[in-house]
Amino acid sequence: MYKENNVDFPLYTISKGIKNLKEGLHPELLAYWYKRIEDKSIDNVPNNLKDKIRFRQDRVLWMKFRMDVSKRAVPYVMRVIEEYIPLMPYSTGLYFRKVQQILADEITMELR
Repeated sequence: MYKENNVDFPLYTISKGIKNLKEGLHPELLAYWYKRIEDKSIDNVPNNLKDKIRFRQDRVLWMKFRMDVSKRAVPYVMRVIEEYIPLMPYSTGLYFRKVQQILADEITMELR
């Protein structure tokens, strides 16, 4: 179908790429990855830090999440995010790169 017309195929490819980027930021998909990161982080931290990691999704702004993470647990959460980014859709991975950056900035501000 697209092989016959050289204009339709690039337009289809661009349209498909934009759709995939948009779907990667869907609130349910973000909630899924937050839950996976939370569960794996809790499994990886020492026992005294297991109750210091909690992620909550805002009920009004569905793409907003509250992360309650102890300073001592942040390195574990960062490692889990880094481990999962290759498994995520591209735009979801970019979202979680930003989450990593925000966590790093918060820790840096606390150390000053």
